[in-house]
Amino acid sequence: MSNSNKTLMKPLIGALFLFVAVSAAGQTKDGIFKLDKEYNINPKGTIKLNSSDAHVTITGSKRSSVHIVVYRQVTTKGIVFGQEEFSVDITEDNGNVTYRERSNSSTVGMVGYHYEKYTIDIETPEGVSLDIQGDDGHYKVTNVEGAIALDLDDADVSLMGCSGDSFRFRLDDGDIVMDEGKGSLDVDADDADVKITNANFGSISADMDDGDLIVETSLADAGNYYINSQDGMIALTITRGGGKFDIRHGDTRVSTVGDFRQLERSENRTSLQLASGTARVDIRSDDARVKLIQR
Repeated sequence: MSNSNKTLMKPLIGALFLFVAVSAAGQTKDGIFKLDKEYNINPKGTIKLNSSDAHVTITGSKRSSVHIVVYRQVTTKGIVFGQEEFSVDITEDNGNVTYRERSNSSTVGMVGYHYEKYTIDIETPEGVSLDIQGDDGHYKVTNVEGAIALDLDDADVSLMGCSGDSFRFRLDDGDIVMDEGKGSLDVDADDADVKITNANFGSISADMDDGDLIVETSLADAGNYYINSQDGMIALTITRGGGKFDIRHGDTRVSTVGDFRQLERSENRTSLQLASGTARVDIRSDDARVKLIQR
């Protein structure tokens, strides 16, 4: 073999060995993170949770501490360049508990299969409040009596038996379902659907884009209810109370079921009165459908 051919083969052989080494190292990579601990909290304290892509379950009960169980397993098969380090910081501070992820990744790319299983199960005193932030994920909250604030990107949320008097939701995509509610409701949603039944809200402030807002609630005397929607649907079922409904609309269809008395009707405004209540309901709509029901 000539010297020139030997010279050409050296870098080729080096590249071959490099490729085999990377491929062998990235064939199967399983990373498991586990945590199972209890933390002190004030019975009326706040749990602050910041997570991404997790299935989160939060359950309130007659307990005195917070029990947090975390399980995360990442499975990859194929060629992976780089690595990821995952951990969580959980702190006790002035009667509150804060959960925050720490994920440091030096991965520059991969070819193959990636699967992540990530669950957070929290048992807490029922009187606590929740302040939750996250990107994606699923959240199931049961029997929590404090205020609930959600700031989420693309998530599905179920709130069952949550009897607090302050609910604040910031949501991009996803769905929120509640089976009760009272006090104040504050919603800012893009392409999200919100459905609430069996509620007694004293005030509502909702800014919707393309999603549906479906709320079953009583109306409080002197209560203020403001809803702004671009597309989608606004459906209010009034279970008790009454007041004046002022609807400013563009290409919108307004329908009513029940004892609604029409005060004014024009191309871009509909004004209605229900019973003798003093609540004020202001609805601003572009192309959304508006449906009002008296039950």
